[in-house]
Amino acid sequence: MARGAREGFVASLALVPSVFVYGTVFGGLAVQAGLRAIEVWGMSLFVFAGASQFVAVPMLAAGASPVAIVVTTYVINMRHYLMAATLAPAFRDFPRGWLALVAHVLNDESFAIAVSRKNPPDPWVYIGSAAAVCGAFLAGVPVGTQLGGLVAEPARWGLDFAFPAVFLALVAGQLRRRADWLIALASATLAVAVALVVPGNWHIVVTGVVVSGIAALVLVPEPA
Repeated sequence: MARGAREGFVASLALVPSVFVYGTVFGGLAVQAGLRAIEVWGMSLFVFAGASQFVAVPMLAAGASPVAIVVTTYVINMRHYLMAATLAPAFRDFPRGWLALVAHVLNDESFAIAVSRKNPPDPWVYIGSAAAVCGAFLAGVPVGTQLGGLVAEPARWGLDFAFPAVFLALVAGQLRRRADWLIALASATLAVAVALVVPGNWHIVVTGVVVSGIAALVLVPEPA
C-alpha cells in the first residue's frame, strides 16, 4: 500500500512543475475575470476539474446561465467516464467513502501514470499520483490569484502552453508500439476533423468513444 502510493507520488514529480504553473495560470485568469480569490480557491478545491474550470470562468464572467455552465463542463468531463471504467476494477474492494474521494480527484495525469505501469492499474499508485497532482494544482491556484494582476496576458509568456505540455508528455511516454502510434494519430486526426465541423467540445467525447471502441476491438493484449 505505502510502497505503491510512494511509487505513484514519485512518478508524478516530473509533472508537478507544469501542473503548478497550470494552477497559477488559472488562478490569475479567474481573478482577472472578476472572481474573488476565495471563490477561485474554493472552486478549485470543491470542483477540481482543470480544463472545465478554464471554460467555466469566462462563462461566469459573461453572465451565462447556471444550466449552460453545468452542461458545458459536463460535456468536457465526459472523458472521465472512460477513465473511471478503466480504474473501477482496481478499486472494487475499496469502501464507498474512499471511492467518492478517488472519484473527486480523478485526473488525466494520474490516470496515465497508473495505467502505464500495470494492467489493471495499482490503486495505490493512482492515489499517490493524485496526491502529487492535486497538491501541485491547489498550491498554484492561490499563487495565481495573488499574481494575476501582474500577468495580464499569459499567452504572451507561453504560460498557456503548460496544460498541453503536460498531456503531450503523458502521451509520449505511452507510445511504445506501432499500434499505439496509429491510435494516437487516428485520435488526433478525428479530434481535429470533428472540432472543425461541430462547435464546442464534442470532439473530445466523440474521439474518446470512437477511437476507444475501435482500439478495444482490434488490439490484442501483449503477452505476459
